Amino acid sequence: MRSVVLPVCFALLLGGHAFAQTSPYVSVSGTVAKVNAKDGSLTVKPDKGDANTTVKFNEQTTFSIIPAGETDVKKGKPGAPTDVVEGDKVLARVLTADPTGKPARTIYVTKSADLAKLRERTQEEWKTATNGLVTAIEPGKIKINSKLPGSPAAKEIALDISGKVDYERYNPENGKYEDSNLAAVKVGDQVRVLGQKNADSTEIKAENIGTGSFRTIGVQVKSIDPATKQIMGTETGSKTPIVIALREDTSLKKFTDMAAMMVARQLNPTYQQAGGRRGGGAGGGAEGGGRGGGMPPGGAGGEGAPGGGGRGGGRGRGAMDVGKIIDQQPTIQLTELKPGDPIIVLGANTKDSGRMVAITLVAGVEPILRAAPNNGADPLAGSWNMGGGGGGEQ
Repeated sequence: MRSVVLPVCFALLLGGHAFAQTSPYVSVSGTVAKVNAKDGSLTVKPDKGDANTTVKFNEQTTFSIIPAGETDVKKGKPGAPTDVVEGDKVLARVLTADPTGKPARTIYVTKSADLAKLRERTQEEWKTATNGLVTAIEPGKIKINSKLPGSPAAKEIALDISGKVDYERYNPENGKYEDSNLAAVKVGDQVRVLGQKNADSTEIKAENIGTGSFRTIGVQVKSIDPATKQIMGTETGSKTPIVIALREDTSLKKFTDMAAMMVARQLNPTYQQAGGRRGGGAGGGAEGGGRGGGMPPGGAGGEGAPGGGGRGGGRGRGAMDVGKIIDQQPTIQLTELKPGDPIIVLGANTKDSGRMVAITLVAGVEPILRAAPNNGADPLAGSWNMGGGGGGEQ
């Protein structure tokens, strides 16, 4: 699997050796927190759940070193307890209903150093991914609208999904792409795909597809709860209430006056700021309530990408990378925001339509919201896309 999320998918790793419910074995999978060589045990932080568990081993325990990304346990190489270090991923098969009671019969190990190298390779690989918006889902095919490098406008691309495809979907609660399936893909999703393109890039034989539901919105802050890391506000276009939830890794930025004017002028070259910034400037922001924004970490692409046939905006939208400009802005703390402040949020939709998980939040956006009041749901007219090929903890 060429996943950016490198789950050492030990459920997959087992392949044809997956445990049936009637199997006398139980499995413990997770990350090694401590190696206790003297008493012959590993302290393992499980993939699911918070409490660490103990996995015992003895001279009868078989250790197998599995290459990172490999799904066939037969390709493992013989190992030893001394090969296991903190940070390694393990799957232990224990012949008892109590995994802490008896030594494991087999412990599969994937080295943390190998995982780091695979993560690097996959991040580089994803930089070449094609990105866009899902427009249709048909038998054996997904159609997307994508802005390709060097193309003056977005074009339709057919993704051939008739073969083996690894699906992933962005989980807004933890900021990771997780194993998924075709059924989770919806029209309007942001999509990134790896695969073989035909000569004119109108079709891709898909190998890996990552999807998610994202949007970029303007919000006027009503109140802030630092304890729960939530912002209560109103969407500047639809005027509907919205709760913005922040994760530990949410990026909080604030435009400098110069940067805000640069972006405002990109969206509307005729914009002239009058009298500097004023609080509550979000009132002239976006209207409506559809989708927009970019797909982390998919890079530029899709409807409304710079220079492509997106909604609103003005000439020269492709002249600068708004994402890079945002990255260069000063970082702020949540406590620096106050009621009445207008902000722009790129985030992931949740099952609750009135709640959104912020990936990046930017303050100091008054000129931008004033400059392009007709950009619909996305105040930045699709010109903000999360670039790069990385994406969160693997």
